[in-house]
Amino acid sequence: MMVPVAPHDPSLAPVFVHSGWRCSSTYVWSRFRALPGVRAYYEPWHEHLQTMTHEIIARETPEHTRLRHPGGDRPYLAEFSELIAPNGGVAGYQERFALDGYRLDAEQDDAEQQAYVAGLVGHAQAQGEVPVLACCRTLGKIGWLKRRAGGFHIVLIRDPLQQWLSFYSLRKRPRPTYFEICQYVLMSEFAEADGLRAELRVPESRGRGFAGRLAAVRERLKRAPAAVSFAAFLAVYILSYLKALPEADLVIDVDRLGRDADYTATVSKAVAAGCGLAPDFSDCRTPEPRDTAPAVAYRRISRRVVERLDVRAALAAPGATALLFGKLARAMVDAPEPAPSSWKMLGSWLRGRRDVLATAIARRAAA
Repeated sequence: MMVPVAPHDPSLAPVFVHSGWRCSSTYVWSRFRALPGVRAYYEPWHEHLQTMTHEIIARETPEHTRLRHPGGDRPYLAEFSELIAPNGGVAGYQERFALDGYRLDAEQDDAEQQAYVAGLVGHAQAQGEVPVLACCRTLGKIGWLKRRAGGFHIVLIRDPLQQWLSFYSLRKRPRPTYFEICQYVLMSEFAEADGLRAELRVPESRGRGFAGRLAAVRERLKRAPAAVSFAAFLAVYILSYLKALPEADLVIDVDRLGRDADYTATVSKAVAAGCGLAPDFSDCRTPEPRDTAPAVAYRRISRRVVERLDVRAALAAPGATALLFGKLARAMVDAPEPAPSSWKMLGSWLRGRRDVLATAIARRAAA
């Protein structure tokens, strides 16, 4: 049974960890989870919570996925065990929470979602635990959450090119991954992206229910080239962080977290100062940048996305979005050039052979 939020010890104020997919959020969540007196909820907006059972919780562990997550054989969702309703599903959760309303402005009302969050927070606090909620589906509604649940809000950010390549690397065949499909769906949550969405031929998916939204974009874009996937991802990335960064209490650059010991120590101190918890990030190992990438005109597409979203001024503004501008600039400078196509390679080879042949003929004629 869900316990409503009541006045509590300030030391039990909730902590929220917001990020996109493939952005080290599972690692950061696992470091909070390792602390005594913490109840760390994993992906509390995930659609699977709608039908979750004790049996499913028991078998869903990091070692049984292809996602390269830490955690071994301990179930991701163990913290939800006491909240499973008699007929299955986490009490108070609705599947629409997963993607509908990904972008919620601070003044918008969603009483059911507010009650769900209050129930998770209150359940932990009633047991004397600090609630930590880590999720990849909340970048667009941090302001909404802060005004309703309070707490300390951490935002994780990663090099956008490496983040998208992590999506792409999980493809089993030339079809988009779950993560790519979600980016297509989320484009509909931002009115600013409507023009680009139409240009990329991403269907409007609002009002179709969770499964319907995924099915609509999967059917239309199951053979879309990597360039379309990258453009959609980058649009959601930019618009999400433009909304999230000004609301963050702490921003963690996960590209530095595993490579810069001084930065890691600074982050640990900032977390402790902000929420009283001291997670240990000393074992963080940031993946090396991928040295292979699909043949996509990354720089040209990035310029086009920024132009179509009309966010050049917002990205160049001083303040909270400076890190976002830096991430985009660095990713675009380092973006790999598309590999030449087979036809271009063949043409280049033929031109080279023609020149060699012409030289040989001229020499023979001169002799």
